[in-house]
Amino acid sequence: MSQHGELNKRSCTRCSQRKVRCDKRYPCNGCTKAEVQCNYPGPQRARRTLNRPPISELRDRLKHLEEELAQLRSADRKSDSGSVEESHAKKTVLVLKEGKSRYIGDEASIALGEQISELRDIIESSSDEESPDASYFGILSESGILRGENDSQFLDSFRIYVGSRTEALWRVYLENVAPLIAILHKPSMAQIIHNKSAGVFLAPSDEALLFSVYFAAVVSMKPSDCLSVLKVDHDTAIQNFKRAVSQALHRANLIKCQSLSTLQAAVLFLLCCRVGGDTRLVWAESAVVIRVAQAQGVHRDGDNFGLPPFEAEIRRRLWWHICMLDMLSSRDQGVDTQIRPEMFDTKFPLNVDDHLLTPQMNEYPEPSIGFTNITICVMNSSMMTEMLWPEKLGESSNQSTQDRASHITALGKRIHEQYLNHFNLEIPIHWVFATIIRLQLSQAWLAAHFHSGQGQSFQHNDSVFETAVEIVQFAYLLQTNEATTQWSWLCKSYKEWHVVAFILSELCSRPLSPETDHAWDVVTNMYHLWQRNHPHSDALLEKPLDRLMERTTASRANKRGASSRSHTSVDPDSSKVSYLEAGDGILYDLDQNLEDFGGLDWLSNSLF
Repeated sequence: MSQHGELNKRSCTRCSQRKVRCDKRYPCNGCTKAEVQCNYPGPQRARRTLNRPPISELRDRLKHLEEELAQLRSADRKSDSGSVEESHAKKTVLVLKEGKSRYIGDEASIALGEQISELRDIIESSSDEESPDASYFGILSESGILRGENDSQFLDSFRIYVGSRTEALWRVYLENVAPLIAILHKPSMAQIIHNKSAGVFLAPSDEALLFSVYFAAVVSMKPSDCLSVLKVDHDTAIQNFKRAVSQALHRANLIKCQSLSTLQAAVLFLLCCRVGGDTRLVWAESAVVIRVAQAQGVHRDGDNFGLPPFEAEIRRRLWWHICMLDMLSSRDQGVDTQIRPEMFDTKFPLNVDDHLLTPQMNEYPEPSIGFTNITICVMNSSMMTEMLWPEKLGESSNQSTQDRASHITALGKRIHEQYLNHFNLEIPIHWVFATIIRLQLSQAWLAAHFHSGQGQSFQHNDSVFETAVEIVQFAYLLQTNEATTQWSWLCKSYKEWHVVAFILSELCSRPLSPETDHAWDVVTNMYHLWQRNHPHSDALLEKPLDRLMERTTASRANKRGASSRSHTSVDPDSSKVSYLEAGDGILYDLDQNLEDFGGLDWLSNSLF
């Protein structure tokens, strides 16, 4: 015990129990005031009680972990130890080369069928050719919103430049973009346009959305129209407007924003960036958009939170366009979608025109029958739910080919009964919608024959091959039809990579015949159309398809016993199409062309 005035190293027993400060003198001030005996603990530290499980329990845990580790090692020894690992349940491929890896989803790999070994060689040979595009302006690039420049001088000059062109760009958007990408509520956007023209200050979120509308309009323009309206060439205009959108999104702080307008601007921007842009960067940036949408709760239906009908409906439109962006960008890269159906409960948008939606409404309007400006989104949403996600989740893995095809046929009939049968196909945009949906359904039917269940193998079926050729024919028609040229800009980004790859792989193994010659003409015309429109998009199958074209050319030349140049060359600048003429009257001549389009029974009906 220390003497009075000397400090103890530890607090007294009473202060320790009361958990109050002790002055560590004897007697301490607290005990003196309380007039109680002051006692200090001995010099030895009290023994601590360890809160840990008994040794027997730890031994049981360790034994369980050792058993699991042994099972995993056993599974690894049974797996293929080479550079390419292939799943038997789903024909996915993982290519490993010199520390680099590339994953190929089942759609990309299975379309080549028995040519899968060639796909490995093609991807390995093309992996070293990838290089970044330094001129890209987007969300993840150095000039984007994550690490982007904040060039106020550029934005000021851009605002002055587009100020007198706002109304013209808005008209182009309404004619070329709004019918295909129905994210925005046109009356609400028209008010922003009016405010801009009147000199009203716009919030950063609204300005980002306005710039995104500008960019979409520029992307949809023909080069001649762009030169007339903007006084610059098309490529320069796209780069300038892309830079302006990137900086506007950076200024609006997309990552942390809580504004629906900023998110709308990003989605519209990325959907249009797919057209002739770097699809791999768009795919990466789409993941950012999905996360921001989740942070804003767009993946949850507004009815669950009592949101006003107008707000709930606008959020539905936005979420399902995000789903389409995820689907399209993932398909470009041959990987699975990031969005899964269990991640959200957002309902389909109502099939109603914009003028029926107002911020003041208290009840939802009655859905329309047939064509509206949101019908293409509703139909695409239905097909994603019915076809894309069940396949990715393996829900149809045990189904036979016939069951898969029957499911697609039943879905097609429902879509026809609810929407397409009510279209007026003498109206060009109605025809475009119907053709897009019919092509998607036909590709799904074709994919059902690519996939095989347990114990099944792919059969080289003439009807499947003919259907694939017909799909490419009509896809070419959709992109070259003069009557619908104002919407072809977006249709050109929907590339039938897998179908063309399947046809080329079949041509390598099939003998020469009038049918294979016709199929070769079809795919070469489509291939050269892709080369003219968007020669470099960084899609998964772009470079492999180039090499597969070379191999198919050489294969056909060898079969003819002549050089590839003298017998298989196709003039890429030729505007003549041997199998379908893309003239002014194509909308009305299509009935007779569809008589032979029989991939699905209902395709031969009198829809067109």
